[in-house]
Amino acid sequence: MSPTSTSILLLTPDLMISSRIAGLAATIPATVETLSPASRAPSGGPFDAILVDLQVPAKTATMLVEAAKGIVARQIEAGGHAARVIAFGPHVAVDRLAEAAAAGADLVVSRGELLSGLPRLLARGTVGDSPTPG
Repeated sequence: MSPTSTSILLLTPDLMISSRIAGLAATIPATVETLSPASRAPSGGPFDAILVDLQVPAKTATMLVEAAKGIVARQIEAGGHAARVIAFGPHVAVDRLAEAAAAGADLVVSRGELLSGLPRLLARGTVGDSPTPG
């Protein structure tokens, strides 16, 4: 990884979204490590952003965001910087998007917004600038 590369951790079981984000990340430049929500810990890091896919069966948005925040906390404890937690899901899943915002995600966006604007979203520096879901 070059010093100017962004490091992304993607929490998703969806191989299609993983592939799409990896393709987008290559243009930034960024590296992506994909971790299934059932996994315990990433192998890489430190990460600049953790992308949380909210469309996971039998998991709540709160559980997913809390898992991401746990990874951030461990990264900070190890002397690293705080990664931004960006949660995303279907635009029609208003309750799940709102739940992720309430759980403390730094940014909550629709899947379409993530895929169409990943470089811009990663460049956003303001924590708490989440749009109102819906």
